[in-house]
Amino acid sequence: MFKISFKAIDDLDAIKQMSAEQFDQVKQDIDGMIELDFNGSKYGMFFDDCPFGNERLIRWFVDLLTVAQMVKVNDYVAYRIPDSANLWLEFRAHGEELQVSLVEDTDREVILDLFITEPFEEFRYSTWSGVTIDLHTFVEEIIRNTHHFQNFISNLNAKLLKSENVTRMNKKLSDIEQDSST
Repeated sequence: MFKISFKAIDDLDAIKQMSAEQFDQVKQDIDGMIELDFNGSKYGMFFDDCPFGNERLIRWFVDLLTVAQMVKVNDYVAYRIPDSANLWLEFRAHGEELQVSLVEDTDREVILDLFITEPFEEFRYSTWSGVTIDLHTFVEEIIRNTHHFQNFISNLNAKLLKSENVTRMNKKLSDIEQDSST
């Protein structure tokens, strides 16, 4: 099982009033919280009644869509968690299954990329590792939640659909849906 939970927690009244250009200049993203649940092994946090969140949600969905694309063609993908000191999510594809681990890099200066497709000696396992999930379920959950987030943005302020980052997210979503249908 893989599940994404997210919630926007930002100055939504201000965002409702922005044009796409203003959003691109002032905000670029929507703050909130996100939790990724890999069969009970979690990264992030999600509480319905939590009044704060400092995750950049558009960035997370763009990156998760990128991971979903990459694991379909690479047996190994590691993704540097945004704004983390040294945490990565590591994905190892085995046929229709993904083995997911939370790993730490021991030398931040060595690995500068956001995504890598080769294991590095600098990684060590963190609080959980080797959780098995279904690859198809992983990709579908990312697609489904990106649509939910897209709908949230559209309902909040449809003008934001023309902003640079939302356009990038929508393009990634379109690309992965096209790849999934072929």
